Amino acid sequence: MRSAGSELGAAVLAAGLGERLRACGCPKPLVRVAGLPLVERAVRTLRAGGVRGKTMVVVGHRGEEVAEFVRSRFPDVEVLENPDYARGNGTSVLGAVPHLPERFVVAMVDHVHTPDSVRRLIATPGDFVAAVDSRPSFADPGEATRVRLESGRVVALGKGLEPYDALDAGLFVCSRAALEPLGGEPGPLSWNAIKRKWLASGGELAACDLAGAPWADVDTPEDIERAVDAVLAATRGSRDGFISRHLNRRLGRGITRRLLDTSVTPDQVSLMSFALAAASAGLLARGSLAAGGVLVQLSSVLDGCDGELARARLESSAEGQVLDAVLDRGADALIIAGMALGSRSRWGVQAGFLALAGALMVPYTRARWEAAFGEVPEEFTGFAATRDVRLGVLALGALTGVPASALLAVGAGAAAEVVRRLLALRGRRLGERDGREESGGEHLSDEDTLGDRRFGGRGAGGAYGGGAG
Repeated sequence: MRSAGSELGAAVLAAGLGERLRACGCPKPLVRVAGLPLVERAVRTLRAGGVRGKTMVVVGHRGEEVAEFVRSRFPDVEVLENPDYARGNGTSVLGAVPHLPERFVVAMVDHVHTPDSVRRLIATPGDFVAAVDSRPSFADPGEATRVRLESGRVVALGKGLEPYDALDAGLFVCSRAALEPLGGEPGPLSWNAIKRKWLASGGELAACDLAGAPWADVDTPEDIERAVDAVLAATRGSRDGFISRHLNRRLGRGITRRLLDTSVTPDQVSLMSFALAAASAGLLARGSLAAGGVLVQLSSVLDGCDGELARARLESSAEGQVLDAVLDRGADALIIAGMALGSRSRWGVQAGFLALAGALMVPYTRARWEAAFGEVPEEFTGFAATRDVRLGVLALGALTGVPASALLAVGAGAAAEVVRRLLALRGRRLGERDGREESGGEHLSDEDTLGDRRFGGRGAGGAYGGGAG
């Protein structure tokens, strides 16, 4: 059976004048925001959000330049020229309708969204669905279209609407059956006018409330910075450890921001983080504990920037995740070995063995859980469960001159975390067995229960988990 995403098309409206961005020296769809031209960001966001059907970019003002760029980046994306774009963006929508599947997304090229917002939108049922935001963080209520809501539906909309409940986020799901009867009139025709006509005809405009999800409308040079803030806000890891949340992300966000418009790739950032870790290991082994500790923490900060950069540019890939995981494990081994040697004590070396085992087992148990069961429980990212905390403890131990104690703390904490996960696994197995017995199903042994998951589960035999583990 085909998924809804495979049947869903999209139209990106990129025909307008964009006069307030004229100082940027290029057509509005080619203005760069967080490392990507707006039109490229729009197409990538739609695809990452689950749109698998035909995608079309509607061009008008300086259309040849925009069309050339789109065709060079996305050979499979169709470009439609709208000669009537001066009448309003409603003509772009109606011009695209005959070329699109029955159900499709309409996206404004100057609205920056996240793939998650697209996923939420397309999961909302209805012939006509609008993404709205009742808690906007990065949009200007004075510029955006306002909407009034009743029972999860848009009942009124307009720029100066009072009172209002949310902002129109410039992202929609429509059906051809809903839009085809709404055209055919001469004169100006905005997209808002089409929506009002739909409401006046008795049609229902369902609302998908993004409820504070990061998005921005880019109309002025000042809006570009606001949009970059929105993009970076969306890159925050949902399961960051304590050190990442309170230190690493704050330090790394400026680094990521400066890298966005460079040619540096996320993989290169991963390699730079590994190089810092290797350098720190050399310093630690020589006994330069303070300098080595500083580099350990800098490596940890930079380790979060590769993922931020990939998510901000919509370049995340399974290959990049594997590379990052392998480099993280290598970096951990070098840092711990260097610190054990730098401790200049027998028990420091012994504590190093314990820390090394823990640094490998914590991400390994997470990876195996993900391979067997999918999403890991929230408690797997507790205080002692993440790489940023382990490296933070090692850096602090080096800076304060107690490397052996830091190694012991990391090893003991990691061992406790692994035991906790094994107990959680046992609880899961017992729960499944009790459920089968209550339902009257055939009883299987514990070994049989996990047999298929060990050898046939999703991702079986795969690499260790990412840096979060």
